[in-house]
Amino acid sequence: MKKIINSNYFYAFIALCCALWLFYFVSTPGVGTTRNSNQSNTSTVTKKATISVPLQLQADADKYYITGYPENVKITIEGPSALVTATKNTQNFNLYLNLKDLSVGQHRVQIKESGLNSELTYIIKPKYVTVNIQKRETKKFDVDVDYNKNSLATGYEAGKTEVSPDTVTVTGAASEIEKIDKVVVKPILPKGIKSNFDQEVLVQALDKNGKTVNVTLDPQTVHVKIPITIQSKQVSINLKAKGNSSNTNFTVESDVKNIRIFGTQDQMDAIEDSIDVPVDVSDVTGNTKKTINLSDVLGSKVAYTDPDTIDVTINTGSTTNSNSSNSTSTNNTNNNSTNNTNNNNNDDDDNTNNNDNNATDSSDNNSTNDNNSEQ
Repeated sequence: MKKIINSNYFYAFIALCCALWLFYFVSTPGVGTTRNSNQSNTSTVTKKATISVPLQLQADADKYYITGYPENVKITIEGPSALVTATKNTQNFNLYLNLKDLSVGQHRVQIKESGLNSELTYIIKPKYVTVNIQKRETKKFDVDVDYNKNSLATGYEAGKTEVSPDTVTVTGAASEIEKIDKVVVKPILPKGIKSNFDQEVLVQALDKNGKTVNVTLDPQTVHVKIPITIQSKQVSINLKAKGNSSNTNFTVESDVKNIRIFGTQDQMDAIEDSIDVPVDVSDVTGNTKKTINLSDVLGSKVAYTDPDTIDVTINTGSTTNSNSSNSTSTNNTNNNSTNNTNNNNNDDDDNTNNNDNNATDSSDNNSTNDNNSEQ
């Protein structure tokens, strides 16, 4: 055994076996070449993808205004998976219309591509488009403002509208520019608005029938400010009794002497510095109080008042008559007392005069007697 192992034939046999094994390992599919095989399979798998791409124009845009074409078109590409994925992500190709050699008017033109890899196949939808080529024109227009004034709350008025900018540049086909009747913004005011309106509003170019004209506006929106206010002033009130009643001796009073009225400027101008407030006394039989609703009194003459109601006191005069009767009785009593006192005083005076007269007579008699004695 040792002789066999130590012989050159043994080693040659071992070397042959190793060589055969290496040959088998290298040449067998799926062993050692898996990675290369996978890469090869990946590159040969096909894939589809649909992409939306902006449509470009090859034309003299400074001279012509072109309409009728879509802004974007769809293209479906097919080819090796890796290439399709890369093309979809980078979109390193163009779809365009070649209009350089076309004159003014309508034309049916094929959409073309440039920049796609030759290994890809594609389908463009739509394949053809109809374009309208017209001479380009640019013109400036003032911006009008059109809104529903009925949206304002009762009594409120809109002031002078501010538009910024107040002019826009309109670009389009000369035939379309001629159709423009006005350039306008139409702000939509909330119903019952009581405060200023301040918003960006879309600009529109309209023909004489109110239809939108196909042109380009710059800018497309403008800033619109509409001041919304209500006028007011202070007026005095004159309380007036009204209604049929058997008692005509009424007095009407209130702690409120002045009120503030609100409304449009025309409403303020139509009202003087004082207003009459009628108070119905037809159902009044004695002193009473009533609450008067000023909106019922003024109606549509104003928007509203502050305060909106006032309290009035109605005096019928019955308390005054009673006091007069009492006063009259008191005066009669006082007059009687005065007369009695005067009569008593007169009697006393008469008695005093009589006594004085009697005393005088006695004195005279005594004087006479004395004279007789001396004689």
